[in-house]
Amino acid sequence: MTIGQRLAFDLRQLAVFCAVVETGSMTRGARQLGLTQSAASQLVAALEKAMGVPLIDRDIRPVRATMAGRLLAERGQELLRQAHELDTAVRLNARDAIPALRIAMIDSLSTTLGPDFIRELRKSFPRCALIANPRELSEQQFNARQIDMIVGVDFLQEVETAMAIPLLAEPFALALPAEWDMEVGKLSDLTGRSMIRYTLRTSTGRQVEQALSRLRLDFPREVESDTAETVLTMVAAGLGWAITTPLMALQARSRLAGVRLLPVPGLSLRRRVDLYARKGELGAIPQEIAAILHTLIQDKLVPELREVAPWIGDGLRVFPQPRG
Repeated sequence: MTIGQRLAFDLRQLAVFCAVVETGSMTRGARQLGLTQSAASQLVAALEKAMGVPLIDRDIRPVRATMAGRLLAERGQELLRQAHELDTAVRLNARDAIPALRIAMIDSLSTTLGPDFIRELRKSFPRCALIANPRELSEQQFNARQIDMIVGVDFLQEVETAMAIPLLAEPFALALPAEWDMEVGKLSDLTGRSMIRYTLRTSTGRQVEQALSRLRLDFPREVESDTAETVLTMVAAGLGWAITTPLMALQARSRLAGVRLLPVPGLSLRRRVDLYARKGELGAIPQEIAAILHTLIQDKLVPELREVAPWIGDGLRVFPQPRG
């Protein structure tokens, strides 16, 4: 290509078009890349105008590519893959040139391990950013390539281009006000007492509600929150009980003097924390990050978790350190 020659499209337009064809929907394709439906539609229309041919048959549902569109989608996917590989190769061969390694992390880990993690991370990656995000925002930013990795729970299970490195699994815990002088042999013993819930916006809230539904248990719904701090503040104040996890309780350590943390009777529920990254990108960097986290979890987090939940035993699992 000589100077002055221009392609009829750019990679962003191509990525949006391929996502729309892959999902069969302008809306789902836009969501996959963290865009609005309107923005995706405009980019596809601009691509069609630049190419001078229709690429999508909009009269058919689900959306289908025209013959020219199928050719562009097939070869475009390969071009996008090569572009990402080139980006990775350049970044791996010149780490100092990485603007920032961007990692999103759930609150319960960012508040307990965040400072130590950043200190260790900067030894290998001087320019790095740790972002504490709600789950939905992290997923959108990951799809839009605004962040490189996620340390979280229940992320991206339907995204084929994502890989997960398991870090930690923990059991759920029953949180009772310290002032309640009662033994709980089964959850139904708490019938009539208010349950302080995590909202259904959180993966914890959804997981707990699904488990209670399977057991056909229903408790008064009066107080809900997205955060462990608020949930355990309410429990410590004697306003009700909750189902949480030791790691989330550790996040609200200042409230634990007023809380009894116990195993949940009759509920074998676990929460797993993983490191998520894009398949085939960043080389061994995700394994390096997971190794840093593994060491911090073993050396710092596990002793603290066993302190707040002495009964945890083998219910707490730290997965083997990944190999690069």
